[in-house]
Amino acid sequence: MQAMQEAPELIFTGGPVLTMDPDRPRAQALAVRAGLITAVGAEDDVLSLRGPGTHVVDLGGRAVLPGFVEAHGHPSVMALAIAPPAVDVRPFTVPDGAAVYARIREAVAAAPGEPVAVYGIDLLLQRDLPLPTLALLDELCPDAPLVVFTASGHAAYANTAALRAARITRDTPDPAGARFVRDADGEPTGEAQEGAAVEAFMWVVAGDRMRPSELAAALDWAYAEHARVGITTAADLATEPSLLPALRAAAERPGAVLRVRSYLIGTPELAADTERRFPGHAPATELFGISGMKLWADGTAWQGSIATSFPFKDNEATRRIGMNHCAHGPMNYSPGQLAELASAFTAQGYPMACHVHGDITFDAVLDAYAEAGAGDPERLRAMRPRMEHCGAVTAEQYRRAAAMGATVSLFMDHIRWWGDVLADDLFGAEVAERWMSVRAAWDAGHRVSLHNDGVCSPTDPLASVATALTRRTPASGRIHGTAQRLTIDEALRAVTANPAWQLHLEDEIGMLRPGMRADLAVLSTDPYSVPAERFEEEVAVTATYLGGRPTWTA
Repeated sequence: MQAMQEAPELIFTGGPVLTMDPDRPRAQALAVRAGLITAVGAEDDVLSLRGPGTHVVDLGGRAVLPGFVEAHGHPSVMALAIAPPAVDVRPFTVPDGAAVYARIREAVAAAPGEPVAVYGIDLLLQRDLPLPTLALLDELCPDAPLVVFTASGHAAYANTAALRAARITRDTPDPAGARFVRDADGEPTGEAQEGAAVEAFMWVVAGDRMRPSELAAALDWAYAEHARVGITTAADLATEPSLLPALRAAAERPGAVLRVRSYLIGTPELAADTERRFPGHAPATELFGISGMKLWADGTAWQGSIATSFPFKDNEATRRIGMNHCAHGPMNYSPGQLAELASAFTAQGYPMACHVHGDITFDAVLDAYAEAGAGDPERLRAMRPRMEHCGAVTAEQYRRAAAMGATVSLFMDHIRWWGDVLADDLFGAEVAERWMSVRAAWDAGHRVSLHNDGVCSPTDPLASVATALTRRTPASGRIHGTAQRLTIDEALRAVTANPAWQLHLEDEIGMLRPGMRADLAVLSTDPYSVPAERFEEEVAVTATYLGGRPTWTA
């Protein structure tokens, strides 16, 4: 038995302890004291450590494993975009396009003269949704700002009042890595694409949500949504620096339920800020810290904004998302711009995380990382630069990334929710078979993590595990890419130990060993005993613990 001294406060027994520790994958019991794991081993051995104040938790056949680590989440965007009473029209909550506009009309009527934000349309999953043109949005809300954001967060559609409030005119320059769409005469159409352009509209409609009390309540809700699905640590992969104090306060409040690590939005301004003068910069604590910088090297297939070596189809679906008979999408930055930003942030000591889907973009990002680490490649390797999502990445590219020390995090919900769209509408069956090629990444030697990407899909690590096991799109039952499946052990490591390593927290979380933090997720049954095709129906989170303290129970 592995053990530390002193009587534990908690002992978990009566079910399998799944440690994710390769030296001891399974145990019968686990002890906790002062927020740390103090013993892992046989039931009789661990129970022999109990004292008069020890509380024994009988799992009753349930399983306990490390709390899930959301490698690429968006708790801050969840708070701003979908925390109640937000207008959440994502296809996972409002699949019918007509119902989307009914929700918008209700929201406008309920707040006359006030800005209205609507989050989550999807032009590919909500096929009956009329396009949110400037004319239509002006008709819906003529007198106040109205902005409709896509579920991916890579585009937003504004009415005239919102354009005016954001001071977007024909003379407004496009921000770095983003753009305001313009008509043939150069006038803004109301559509914004990518990072800073979308963000310009977000601040127009944030309204009361930015008041300290409202923001605190929204963050509490977002953090609790993570605890509800067994997540104990989340990376916030798009932190606006002005939100750092609020994010830190929410993570460190008494009774807090989530450990947070932020990746800041990597702007040219921050690249030039070598003295770190931005608000909220402070050393990391147990529950909050800054982990690195985030760039969006390209966009999303759902808006046609990724750079691929293979073409998009030319059909009604691709024209609907704005491809206009164009077979290939763009990158957000030139290769030179990517290299300049990556080099600046690496020199400042910030690990990088780059959003990348297209295979052409992936090579450009690897080239940028190589240039950033040219003077000291081992230092770059130690920083564990990340590649996020990785939709169209090939096995050869994964091998190149592994060789230089880059690491990858994959978004399996692309198969879960959009697998049929990839096969039928955007690229064809062959591309869908290898989209999110997680097996290729694993076999290339990566410590792969799986994520849900915050608001872009429902936050649920077990759904990512289920999709990695089956490659099934539940709406149709179709399977895309059997050769790219993971085993149950690999998939569970990809939501526990591996993302902890990517966040440089492998000595604290992600495994169940004495001395590590008692971050735990309790599952309804032993996931190793459930067939892959039954995983989603039979395996559920029943309790979550952060540092040995319960944060959610079913």
